[in-house]
Amino acid sequence: MNIAIIGAGIGGLTTALFLEKLGVPVQIFEQSSVIKPIGAGIILAHNAMQVFDELGLKESITNLGNPLTSINITTEKLEIIKKIDTQHFDKKFDANSVAIQRGVLQEFLINKLQTNCLHLNKKVIDFKMGIKNEVVFSDGDERTFDIVIAADGIHSIIRNKAFSKSIIRNPNQTCWRGISNTMLPMKFHTELNEMWGEGSRFGFVKISRDEVYWYALHSSHKRLEKSDLLAHFEDYDPIVSNVISKTELDKMFQSEILDLKPIPSWFKNNVCLLGDAAHATTPNMGQGACQAIEDAHIISHYISKYDPAIAFSKYESLRKAKADMIVDMSWRLGSISQIQNPFFRAFRNFAIRAIPRKYNIKQSEKIYQLAELYNNS
Repeated sequence: MNIAIIGAGIGGLTTALFLEKLGVPVQIFEQSSVIKPIGAGIILAHNAMQVFDELGLKESITNLGNPLTSINITTEKLEIIKKIDTQHFDKKFDANSVAIQRGVLQEFLINKLQTNCLHLNKKVIDFKMGIKNEVVFSDGDERTFDIVIAADGIHSIIRNKAFSKSIIRNPNQTCWRGISNTMLPMKFHTELNEMWGEGSRFGFVKISRDEVYWYALHSSHKRLEKSDLLAHFEDYDPIVSNVISKTELDKMFQSEILDLKPIPSWFKNNVCLLGDAAHATTPNMGQGACQAIEDAHIISHYISKYDPAIAFSKYESLRKAKADMIVDMSWRLGSISQIQNPFFRAFRNFAIRAIPRKYNIKQSEKIYQLAELYNNS
């Protein structure tokens, strides 16, 4: 069985590691010419860390990042609106929630590959689905594969070539991300804090001894300089200006926020979508990479046991409802979090504070609980 994974992001690499572990040969094709440990940070929530535990990587990844004890939603002045004590889930799932630099995680996963299966500088420019799936690369190389797993992101060329037209949604928000070389006050060392202001948000979390990952969202599409960004968040707690000011220009970037409207199916014939190619979500719940990691766990297991049509059908039936739920919840949360009207903001904060802790725990557990894979084999 000749399998190609298109895309060496977190989802594609995790899938390859599972397939290697299960004794299934695989090849990964990545358009970048080099993989460098750069980029923004991500939160590996308890669902993702449980998957990495299956690979025997939980402890190493935890040591590469910064384990969290709470996730807080606050006002722009750091007054608590909602606090999620992640230690409850640490005990329940025997795994921490970890903040880590994306590039560091990606490099770590690459180094754990047991075979020479990763091919760089292989950008896909054309694709034809058939009994043998034909992949054409920008360097002129043409190859055929029995199975193609598309882990090539929200703008997936495989999805666009082989599936019905999909809809990419834009919530009219812009996101800045950065890695700041600064030390946070001790009280913030194991917290993720997301501050909600007037039509804007700012989140920050420690990812290493002297690095802080931050993100800033604003209801705007303007290309802004660093000074403009500082002005946008001047009404926030002073920690925000400190974090932004101590970020080098080559470690901060601006991008549009997009998601993929849930699509009818994730597979067709011997071609299957994974991660953002299947269910790209806005970043409001910190579950984008985590859902791709869950995909990897499930799809690799079924590929190792069944013919592609059965494997993909089982994968979709076990994963799609949850992933679509995350996409929809994240979309709604993005609207709620950036309300501009002062009255509605005050009412929102009051309503969120009034939600019982037990309800918050129950909702979070739905997200962190992995599917009972081996009861659905």
